[in-house]
This record gives sequence, C-alpha cells and structure tokens, in this order.
Amino acid sequence: MTTVKTLTTARAFGAARGRRRPESPAEMARRLIPGYVVTPAIQMLSDELVRAVETPDSRLIVTMPPRTGKSVLTSQVFPVWQLSRDPDAEIIVKSYGDQLAEEHSAAARRLIAENPEVVGIELAQDKQAVGRWRVAGHRGGMLAGGILSSTTGFGATVLVVDDPIRGAADADSDAYRRRLASAMNADLLTRLMPNGSATVVTTRWHAEDIAGRLLNAPGSRWRCVNIPAISTAGVPDALMRERTGVAMTSAVGRTAAQFREIEAEVGSRAWAAMYLGAPSTPTGGLIKTAWLEDWRLPAAPPGAVKIVVGVDPADSGQGDETGIVAASLGADGVIAFIADVSGHMTSDQWSRRAVELARDVGASEIAIEAFSARTTYTRLVTEALPKYTLNSPVRVTGWPPKGTDRGKGDAVARATGLLAALETGRARVAGYLPEFEAQAVTWEAGQHQPDRVAAAVVAYDVLAHSIGQGMTIVSPLDTARRARDAGHRPPAWMTRRVGGR
Repeated sequence: MTTVKTLTTARAFGAARGRRRPESPAEMARRLIPGYVVTPAIQMLSDELVRAVETPDSRLIVTMPPRTGKSVLTSQVFPVWQLSRDPDAEIIVKSYGDQLAEEHSAAARRLIAENPEVVGIELAQDKQAVGRWRVAGHRGGMLAGGILSSTTGFGATVLVVDDPIRGAADADSDAYRRRLASAMNADLLTRLMPNGSATVVTTRWHAEDIAGRLLNAPGSRWRCVNIPAISTAGVPDALMRERTGVAMTSAVGRTAAQFREIEAEVGSRAWAAMYLGAPSTPTGGLIKTAWLEDWRLPAAPPGAVKIVVGVDPADSGQGDETGIVAASLGADGVIAFIADVSGHMTSDQWSRRAVELARDVGASEIAIEAFSARTTYTRLVTEALPKYTLNSPVRVTGWPPKGTDRGKGDAVARATGLLAALETGRARVAGYLPEFEAQAVTWEAGQHQPDRVAAAVVAYDVLAHSIGQGMTIVSPLDTARRARDAGHRPPAWMTRRVGGR
C-alpha cells in the first residue's frame, strides 16, 4: 500500500513539474531540447538574459566562442521562454542575413508547436509566416530577418541581434561597419518600446565593430559579458577564473589541449575574435603594443633632416577614411611619427588636410599611395598647394615610385620595413597618437590594412629610402625658378645679400 501511495505521489509531482513553466531559458532548453548541455557559460548567459528582460532599458552585449549553444539559447529558446511568461511580448530577432534569422524563427515555432504543455502558448493560425508570427489570442510574437532588412510596422519589447557580422571581411569594411551602426541606431533601437531590452551576441572581429561602437558611444549604457574559451591575461572573463590557461567547460566536450589545437589552426586573429572575444590579440597583432611603448619619444624630435606627409586616400570619395600621417627623419637615422590627422573625408577635404599638415609640420614632401588614380590623386594635392601660404616648397609624389620594386606584394609585405623598424626602435611614435596606435595594434595578417597604418607605411618608406642617398648638387637659380612656379617665395638664403647689402 505504501509503495502504491509513493508511486502515486511521484507521478503527481512529475505532472506538476511538467505543468510548471521553466524559470529560465536554460531550464527551458534542457526540457525542450534532448541532449542540450547547460554548461557554466550557458547558465551565466541564461541568467544575463533573465536580467535583461527584468531590468528596464537593459542593454547587453555577449561574446562567447562558437559551438557553445549560445545561438540556440539566445535566438530560439529565449524568445519562446519570454513569450511563455508574457504572451504579449513583441520580439525582434536579427542576424547578418534573412536566412539565418529565419532559421532561428522556424526553430522557435517548432518548439512552441511541439511542446504546448511546457510553453503554455500556441501559434496564431493566421500569422505563421516563417519570419513573422504571433501567439494565438495575444499581440505578442516574433519578427526575424537580416539586420539590414526593414522592420517597418513592428515594435519590440525585446530585441535580439545574433551574429550581425558574417565574418572578418565584413568587419574590415569601414562602409559596412557604418551601415550596421546606422541600422542599429536609426532603425532597430528606435523600435524598442519604453523599458524594452536589447541584446547583441557577436564576434569581436574589429575594434570599431557594432559592439565597439555601442560600448564606446558617449553615455553608453551597454554592458559586455565576455567568456573566453581559455582564461587569458588581459582578456575580460565573466566566469572569473582564478588563473590563466583554464579552459571553459565545453558543451561538445573540448579540452584545453583541443582548444590550443584550434588556436594553432585558425591563426591569432581568428582565435582572438572567435575564442577570446577580443578584437585583437592581447599583446597586439602585427604591431605589438610593447614596441610602441618601449620606443616612444616624449615629443617630436628637433632638427629633422626631412619631414614627409604620407597619405592613403579614401577610394570612393564618399567620405571613407583617409590616412594622413606625418613622419620625420632625424640625423641619427630614427624615423618618428609626429602627427595624425586622418579621418572620414571627401577627396577635396583630404587633399586640403594633407597640405595643411605639411604646412604645420614643415614637410618637404607629400607622398600619396597611388596604386590607382595616381594622376588624379597627385593633381588634387598639387592644385590645393597654392591655396596656402607655405614657408618652403612642398613636393607632391605618388607612391610607390614608378620603375621601382617598392610597394610589391600584399599589405603585410609592403609594411615589412616599417614592422622591423618599429620592433627595433628605428621607427618610433612621438608623443601619443591614440587613434593611429589603436588601429596599429589591432592589425592582423589577412585583415584589411588600417588606413592610418597604410599612410605610415608610405611616409616611412619615403624617409627610409632618403637615408644614404648621397649629396645632390642643385642650381640655386633652378631651385628659385621651381619655387616661383609653384607659387612659393624662394628660401631666405637664396636672396640674402653677402655682407648684409
């Protein structure tokens, strides 16, 4: 009799448990998806998602390694869990493309259709499009699509952006990054209802990616929860592991040794972005942070032998970033980077900015990277020269020089000389050039060369090749004539009278 009573009680308890709504996305995932593993990282993500919807106006960024179950939890289970507790919740799920977002949407619909006793809601029969559906008898539901696709006519109490960047190539495109930022700020965030929450799950391919822009915006309310595959010095770790080298518990059973094998296979940039949640390796990429710090000069050195402004022009002429960096060559053969005025400019703006910098630092040459449109680029700057009063003539050249092997190979090959000089102290940063330095230490092999670094490569190469070129005899009359033709006054030494007369 006692055994029967005990069995009856256990069954009643099991039935009651089955009727009880899951208290977190992690619990719901465990109940709805056979074999779903709730690791410490997934439990933390689940807790953060609960906190996001229970905290008014929450803004959350999550970075975790691939193959951890984060997208299933965030883009499939979490919306179902939220709708089960609030059938009137309006949820927008966005990814880099329509197909991926709609796959998440379809999976969420299946979870609802196949588990009504757990989720406690049903799909509306008249609103079941793959990327747009609602809960029967309520206004709540989901809209899913690519991050750049329209969300017109749909508000949100919960916004989820999962994998907004397809990969490194998109992240390296300045134009694409700005389109994403515009879509996020001008479209998606404006769809949020008062007190609504927004969560972005992403891979940190670039310092100025969507996560970087959101976190660094003035007055930002965004928080970042980062869980690296292996605890690493200098990398934020939400799991608070007490020592470095400790691997996260993997949902697919990966060990620390297997993670290290992945690191060796994918390379430093992909490892940092995908497995550490960092837009650059902790010590820097091709250009190491230590190089810049160890050899830094307190200020621009006096007595420069030659000063050059290097320019990496914006390709489109539609306000893309142009690199404009000035460097000086000292009598000791050390090249110092002394100024950076790079920025998003039109062709007219950057040509003027280059001349203004040459005037301000006393440069004798403006060298413009000119693999294409050499004539156009040099003409733009040459035509800007007469608009300014210069103390001495400024030569305008295209780089690399015609008829030389300089500039051959890819961006890394072209920068080989600069990289070696920065490492050994033959090239140094004078003072602090924060934006140039930030781009420099995040540049990895296979990545688009940052515009400021490309400009520095040009300036360095011109100065390096001017070392040891020997003496050139010039006619003062010819120099004076060329100065007059360019609209400059001849140097004072050419017009000085002997004996003061």
